[in-house]
Amino acid sequence: MLFVQLLINGIFAGSIYALLGLSFATIFSTTKIWHFAQGAVYTLGAYVILAASLYGKLPFALAAGLGVVAAAGLGALSIAVLYRPLQRRGASSLVMVMASLGAMVIADNLIVLGFGPTGYSIDVAVPDTVSFGSLLITGGQMVAPLTALVIVGLYMWFLFRSVNGRRMRALIDNEELLLLNGVDTGRLQMLAFAIGSALLPCAAALSIVSGSGISPYFGIQAVLTGAMAMFFGGVDSIEGAAVAGLALGIIESLAAFILPTEWQTAVTYALVLVFLMVRPTGLFGRSLPKTSL
Repeated sequence: MLFVQLLINGIFAGSIYALLGLSFATIFSTTKIWHFAQGAVYTLGAYVILAASLYGKLPFALAAGLGVVAAAGLGALSIAVLYRPLQRRGASSLVMVMASLGAMVIADNLIVLGFGPTGYSIDVAVPDTVSFGSLLITGGQMVAPLTALVIVGLYMWFLFRSVNGRRMRALIDNEELLLLNGVDTGRLQMLAFAIGSALLPCAAALSIVSGSGISPYFGIQAVLTGAMAMFFGGVDSIEGAAVAGLALGIIESLAAFILPTEWQTAVTYALVLVFLMVRPTGLFGRSLPKTSL
């Protein structure tokens, strides 16, 4: 029963990791920009949900929707006022990374100034915990995987069925060909930033539903998880990041079946790193990451 319980826990965590992986892969694969400020967007989106729920007295679903809109706007603003000006000035990849990290630090400290350094939690109405002997399934564990499946499914429909989605996938492989066909790739990249950022409050909301609190710096772990899921799935496979994120959650949870819980994250990252040494392109990737802009 312990194995089954850990598997359920892993599926729950993996559903959140899948959205984080999708977010990071959407932005990096289409723009080749290391947008570490996604951690700040994740945190800011969560605090928008907090403010709308606790202070605005809005239903949690509506508050989460406001968080999604705010994060999408922040994503579009990031490329418009931060990365595009740097690109026009011929900034190197390292300068772009430092700018992204600087934006994350500034945003996190602004959150501390606005909300204080302590964490917050939100009570969300979810189904009651279900027990089968010693096996427990919480309301959050029931809601999160289904919600993530719907979000990922809708996003996959957009990627593979809509015009802009197909163009975003083409942008990963050959931006020059799109330009030759008169496609505004700059607009596509801004769309990728907006969509990738909009996925972050969705992941934060699922974490909140489980009873986890939010704090000014909890976006740092989120961006590390999203990056690892992207590499594990393949840097040129957006859909692969979702599968990899789910796998990461399951591996991390099942590691506790044979090792102490404090080793979970270390073992997970070690296994992924060993896999990437054998297959650098990841589970579904076709090429290695490009370092030039």
